Amino acid sequence: MIWFWGLTVVVALGLEFATTTFYFGLLAVGSLGGLAAAAVGAPVIIQFLATAAITLLGIFAIRPLALNRFARVPIGARTGVDALTGAEALTLMSVTMHEGQVKLKGETWSARLDPDLAFEPIEPNSRVCVSRIDGATALIFPLD
Repeated sequence: MIWFWGLTVVVALGLEFATTTFYFGLLAVGSLGGLAAAAVGAPVIIQFLATAAITLLGIFAIRPLALNRFARVPIGARTGVDALTGAEALTLMSVTMHEGQVKLKGETWSARLDPDLAFEPIEPNSRVCVSRIDGATALIFPLD
């Protein structure tokens, strides 16, 4: 069984490199548990249970953390609309929950207050920060 688990580790790692889904890599780690159990002479059922337990633990506990970590794009590497989140802007007119305009990266954008971060209307010529983009509208909050 040691050869079986070793082959499973190699195949799973190859599939992980080909797909980058984080499933096969965790199966490879789980197979190492099966390999360790086989190396100490555990019964085959224990080897499979060790593999399944380690793999499932990885899928439900480690995979979400890894996906979250690798999904983050550094601010300097963001492009398009994603690059606008966190950018400073200048209000061109009063911005309320329903309407407004800001000058953002040299362009005029429609804007409205982010309901999670601001409640009071923001006066013209105020510095604001973009919390997110909703379609073609910048959701903003005051910097002051």
